[in-house]
Amino acid sequence: MLGSVRAGSLYEVRCETSMCGFKTTLGIGGGRLFDQASGYCWKCGKTASVTWKREQEKSPLHLKFWDALCGRMREVFTCPTCKGPFVMIEQIEDMKHCPKCGKTSLKTKLTVMYD
Repeated sequence: MLGSVRAGSLYEVRCETSMCGFKTTLGIGGGRLFDQASGYCWKCGKTASVTWKREQEKSPLHLKFWDALCGRMREVFTCPTCKGPFVMIEQIEDMKHCPKCGKTSLKTKLTVMYD
């Protein structure tokens, strides 16, 4: 009997705008035993992520809201570093604008797949 496949991916994300210099790594998805929410914390100025065991509630889920721009519910989590909010990036394609300069010049590269 086959079970459901759950895997996460780690991406290198960088801005190609000259003089911007934004570069980070971002994990999308979890593993077989855990799930993960990752996003950009505006207060810290860096990427943030939280993890929890799959059988537990999402923690620390801050709130959910309807995003009319993408047509789905979005989830906001609490940054473990500064306790500020960050919106979960569900798929790497959702990260379209550089959080530092605001331009649509982000390039992503898959670096690791994990489970």
